[in-house]
Amino acid sequence: MNILVTGANGQLGHEMQKCAKNSNHKFIFTDVAEGYEKLDITNVDDIREKVKENAIDVIVNCAAYTNVDKAESDYVMANLLNNTAAGNLAQAIKEVDGTLIHVSTDYVFQGDKNIPCKEDWITNPLGVYGKTKLAGEQSIAATGCKYVIIRTAWLYSQWGKNFVKTMQSLTASHDTLKVVFDQVGTPTYAGDLATVISYIIETDQLDKTGI
Repeated sequence: MNILVTGANGQLGHEMQKCAKNSNHKFIFTDVAEGYEKLDITNVDDIREKVKENAIDVIVNCAAYTNVDKAESDYVMANLLNNTAAGNLAQAIKEVDGTLIHVSTDYVFQGDKNIPCKEDWITNPLGVYGKTKLAGEQSIAATGCKYVIIRTAWLYSQWGKNFVKTMQSLTASHDTLKVVFDQVGTPTYAGDLATVISYIIETDQLDKTGI
């Protein structure tokens, strides 16, 4: 199979590159950063061209607007990347009868329960980030494409910015730290998530549409 990965320079994208080295499938990695193939995911025609010229079977969407706080004052860009782009990818892959693997977030839930989220909970995002990510999920489903949506939380890895790296840096330079204690989440190693996504691809579980 031919697999297109967006957001290749992010935490999950880097881990997908590592997994690809052990696969017999062909991977194409795209990102706005230097060193990657370019793809404007906000332009459905650009996606269509990339998908068709490379005979893409699967798109793994690791691209997103992830700055939760900034999203509150940057709705247009957050919605463009989290909602519009997701729908574009879904539409393009549907036209070739392929599958979209899309990474979403626990922010689609209200977030007031200090227990692990369940897939069948009623969604009720409170902030712009969560609302745009939920809208993206809905846009994907509305196209009628085959899709796998994975809701994750608190990604960490050696790449990019994340809570674990921040704490490591601070503990190396401070004797004492003041950290919020009222937030509950499930830190997820990006390498583990990439392994699960690769497992879905390698074991050909791509017709099981859903979350």
